[in-house]
Amino acid sequence: MPKITAITQQQKHTERFSIFVDGKFLLGVDGSLVIKYDLKTGTEFDAALQHDLENDERLEQAYHGLLNFIAFRERCEHEVHEWLYRRDLLDLEAELLHRLKDRNYLNDARFTRLFIKDRVKLKGWGPIRLRHELNAKRIAKVIIEDELELARSTFNFDALAQQFVERKLSSLPHPTQKDKKRLWSWLQRRGFEGAAIQAALDQHTFIFETKFKSE
Repeated sequence: MPKITAITQQQKHTERFSIFVDGKFLLGVDGSLVIKYDLKTGTEFDAALQHDLENDERLEQAYHGLLNFIAFRERCEHEVHEWLYRRDLLDLEAELLHRLKDRNYLNDARFTRLFIKDRVKLKGWGPIRLRHELNAKRIAKVIIEDELELARSTFNFDALAQQFVERKLSSLPHPTQKDKKRLWSWLQRRGFEGAAIQAALDQHTFIFETKFKSE
């Protein structure tokens, strides 16, 4: 029966160890697997042990890859799913999601809250656009609606729509009905609700273009 003859720590990746069987290098594994399988010099190394180590090593590599992926910014479950799909790792998805959630590295409610805050502050999106974008990320509808309701206590979307209108009209001394239609479409694309758009536009007077030309 083949036996482990050496286990050495790798120099460049100190969290990893090289396994030598019968004097020859066989594979590298995460340090957690050395502990999990109680690997040491003299341990018998059969095909079953090699198979288990290779499977667990694939899982550990995927997990550490995901940690790097989510370290860049907050991620949602669907983004993790897409990351795994591109790397042909979907068979590991259930275990990896469980591990990430258990450590609170993955939380769709937290992702949604931060997404809304970021898009409102940086891009000035309204609730309809926010809902659409979050739906595209496969966030659960109950999470979207709960977080949008919470956001309304922080952001006044009606006032934000009014600010946009005033900013746009500041360079138009005689806004026309055509300008009003353009503003409506622009605010609608940003995701503001019809009532908020109407209220913002009602604060201003828009003339008919023919009337303005005749003056």
